[in-house]
Amino acid sequence: MSELEKSAPNVYVRPVLGSTRKAFMLAIFCFAEFMDAFIASALFPAINQMNSALKLGTNESTWIFAAYSATFAAFLLISGRIADIYGSKWCFLVGAALVGIFSLGCGFCDNKVALFVLRAMSGIGAAMTVPSGLSLIVEWFPDPVEQNRGIAFFGGAGAIGNVLGVVIGGFCVQWASWRWTFWVTTCMGVPIALITIPLVPASAPRPNKPSLRRLDLGGVSLITASIILFIFAVTSGSATGWGQAKVIAPLIISVFLASIDPHMAALPPRVWFYPNVPILAALGLIPFFWWVALFYSFMPLFEADYHWSAVSTSVHMLPAGTFSILVAGIASKLVEYVNPKWTILGGLTLDIIATFLLPFANSRERYWSYIFPAFAIGTMGNMIVYTNANIAIFMNTPPEIAGIVGAVFNCALQGAIALGVAILASIASSENAKQIAKGREPGYKGIADGFWFVLAFLLVEAIALLVFYRIPKASAGDEEKAASSASTVAVEVPEKKAQADGVS
Repeated sequence: MSELEKSAPNVYVRPVLGSTRKAFMLAIFCFAEFMDAFIASALFPAINQMNSALKLGTNESTWIFAAYSATFAAFLLISGRIADIYGSKWCFLVGAALVGIFSLGCGFCDNKVALFVLRAMSGIGAAMTVPSGLSLIVEWFPDPVEQNRGIAFFGGAGAIGNVLGVVIGGFCVQWASWRWTFWVTTCMGVPIALITIPLVPASAPRPNKPSLRRLDLGGVSLITASIILFIFAVTSGSATGWGQAKVIAPLIISVFLASIDPHMAALPPRVWFYPNVPILAALGLIPFFWWVALFYSFMPLFEADYHWSAVSTSVHMLPAGTFSILVAGIASKLVEYVNPKWTILGGLTLDIIATFLLPFANSRERYWSYIFPAFAIGTMGNMIVYTNANIAIFMNTPPEIAGIVGAVFNCALQGAIALGVAILASIASSENAKQIAKGREPGYKGIADGFWFVLAFLLVEAIALLVFYRIPKASAGDEEKAASSASTVAVEVPEKKAQADGVS
């Protein structure tokens, strides 16, 4: 034991990491976020092959996406709690390993029920990597500039995963098979887990001793069940109709379960009292909702109506993500000069302009005049919203609850995928039924109506941001940060010195 530890038993010796190691750590965190987005978007080009191979009906195919999104969203809160209480490193690497292992199983599936189950298990693994990854960035990049940049790159990796997933999935479908869309994920998840073990240092000890009681298994189980039932209800409603008992009953039960958490430890109420957290969480509904609207609407249109190949379709979708790369680094620096309220509003404005073009993109001849500029403008705006809302929610909360805060924001992101697919499917099927009843071809009208809904949603979010976002006079959570630091003092020493003293 070192002299420092003998004199102050509560002192935590934090190793000072070199810039190269920190860069590799950030790359691993971002690669995990890339993988989580990739595993969802890569299946869009594969859906027709999977429907044929597994004999899936049109309604059943939505569960390939919903099973993953449901467990992803539902387990984010418990994953955030685990990361905050037990440490983020092991939560992160176990999650990455689970994604890789269950994706391997998905690739060998010849039964649709088994595929749905393994997709749901993959969602649990993915849920473990996101709050813990964000928490590790907050912990090991304490400098505000580095931290904001790290969070921006983390979000940018998800955006890149969305678009490259579509492209790589298209190549897999055209030149191999749909099974490789899962096996490529395995080739990412398992190495991420193995590299994390030696690369990422142990986290600082928690002020309170970890225990199952602090985790509040009862509370997190209620919230998890509530989210799963809610997503099941909205997904089933879009597929089979909203007036059925199997839709109404889960919807009512989900609301009831969400209201009876006895200890509120799974999602502490104090989270909502930090400045601007509710409106920032609501803004989390936008980015993935907007992207999934593009993929869900245009990919079947490009393949079925325009008769483009899977690769050609994927290439035409590239602007929906690649332009986010151009603004990912800039978006993280904006908060140094402009309050996040105004940068987010600027991003929303770009989203609104782009979405206004999409209802008129009703033919392949309008790809370059309407679809391409909408993809380019909208994805840049979306990236600005995503990055700055993500940064702002951590700026307004203390680092001790970074896991649960990251879980709340990402729960909104993932829940928006299931909600987006359900809403767009309902709008399109309703309009298509009307057109068929009149003896007409469904055409583009159902897709256009879906984008009018997205536009209305963006306008409501922009108004809510203007009305409810408050620019704080001082940094939030200062008192809590000071109280936390009083219980455990963190002293930084060079990493080699820490290891020599036997400190992990």
